[in-house]
Amino acid sequence: MKIQTNATNILERTSAYLQAGLLRNAPAFYDVIAQVPPSTKFTREPKLVNPSTGQDRTRFRELTDKVNWRGLYKTRYAASDRHASVSRLYKASRLKYLEDDLRQLFYDQHPWELSRPKIVIENNIDNSSLDWSNIQQLGKPVDGESVVQRTLFLMKNKKHDNLADCYDQARFEFYQVRMQRDSEEQIATEEAAMFGSIFGPTALEYGIQREQDVIAKWKQRAIRETELLDAKRANPSDSWAQEESSDKDLDQQEEDEEIEELQL
Repeated sequence: MKIQTNATNILERTSAYLQAGLLRNAPAFYDVIAQVPPSTKFTREPKLVNPSTGQDRTRFRELTDKVNWRGLYKTRYAASDRHASVSRLYKASRLKYLEDDLRQLFYDQHPWELSRPKIVIENNIDNSSLDWSNIQQLGKPVDGESVVQRTLFLMKNKKHDNLADCYDQARFEFYQVRMQRDSEEQIATEEAAMFGSIFGPTALEYGIQREQDVIAKWKQRAIRETELLDAKRANPSDSWAQEESSDKDLDQQEEDEEIEELQL
């Protein structure tokens, strides 16, 4: 099968169209592709060194002096070991960053931080452009990412000997800032209540109340239907059709009321 090169030759074809007058204006992607042209090399090359760890991927595992499950010592490499080593050469290396390990550690220790609401906005705020000599940043709330970036800053500037001490310092600074802000919010709420402010239910309390209202209605309906089924079993007759129709009308009325409440 012939290799398709239409996508890689897009820069040459677009330039030819511009010179011939088929295109009056250059497309938006023209300058970008001119600076970073696509690769025209389609052959797969073996990656002998893992870029993440810097280890040689062609090296076999070292033979140990331990006895295997058969009670024997392994003194030479098998064909399966050589095949596994060769098959890994053409696989894409797994990218591994220290920041991901720190994030995993922080959110494993603080799972409730994931429940805090976050605002994701595409703007110019970037962690690399911030000064992490202080964990508090202007325009960015203190969260788990602040702990990660503060830890990397301390590690880069060699404030401590190991990574664990840098992480502990960043974590303790996070605790101090969070406790200070919680205290300020609590004091502000108490002062406002002292001067006569009345606070309505929070979003969580409002949601729980609406849920309890729906549960109470369903409970009444379930009790009514259970009593009706028990009466049918005790005295089966044809007179239940009118009661069933009246119950359906009542259920329809309740559903209409629920829809009106939701619209309000």
